[in-house]
Amino acid sequence: MKKTIVVTGATGSLGKATALELAKNNCRIILLARNADKLLKIKNEIISATKNNDVEYFVADLSEPSSIRKAVAEIKSKHSSLNGLINTAAIFIKQRKQNSLGHEYMFATNHLGTFLLTNELLDLLKAGKPSRVLTVSAPSTTKVNFDDIHGKQKWNPGFMGTFGATKMMNLLFTYALARRIEGSGVTASVYHPGLMKSELTREMSAFANFIFGMMSSPPEKAAKMLCTMTIGGNYNNSNGIFLKFNGKQIKSNAYSYDRDNQEKLWKMSEEITYSD
Repeated sequence: MKKTIVVTGATGSLGKATALELAKNNCRIILLARNADKLLKIKNEIISATKNNDVEYFVADLSEPSSIRKAVAEIKSKHSSLNGLINTAAIFIKQRKQNSLGHEYMFATNHLGTFLLTNELLDLLKAGKPSRVLTVSAPSTTKVNFDDIHGKQKWNPGFMGTFGATKMMNLLFTYALARRIEGSGVTASVYHPGLMKSELTREMSAFANFIFGMMSSPPEKAAKMLCTMTIGGNYNNSNGIFLKFNGKQIKSNAYSYDRDNQEKLWKMSEEITYSD
């Protein structure tokens, strides 16, 4: 029986490569991204390359809760269960901007969107157990400024600022989620793909782009391991852990494992996403 897997950020390098790898492994793929034309093109490319016709897409702008809820409703109208959710979507921007609700854009996309989408699809994931949630992040050490979560008082977009904080939020969220779903048949883990060629660095400095370009690997390598972690039998019990591109478990820093930090972020995220 085919596994049904949702891939966010499907028009990005890692999302596309992961969807292609899953299709090669006879999975049914649900692509999510905000550009319908790009989604259709990628859907057709995957079908052409793999001869797997079970590829569909839904438009979802992860920076906008209304767009996420619309996509979830569309998915639920067609599917009664899911076997996996891969959260690859992420953005980096230099200039501060907000979504339609006044939420800082990287925070809204990289964390809140992932938080809301995952929670809204949990019932389908539980119905399709055993199933897995994999969220792509990095071993960030940046602490979350809960008092200035939208970066209004001080704006620093980089790895030691807002972007790095959103990657920390991915860690805090996953560890908190793993506790909540323990024993449900769904597991949640974080995946670090390593330095990888992607559009994420587009707005970074020319020097940073040069360094990333010199040191980065093609996304196909990271995608193969991400596919294995999503559908491979070796990861059936991988709940609440941090995995890197070679499939080995790594540790994030002490701040990320602090339950008070995890619960503070969870409560704040709930209040924001479910009061809008």
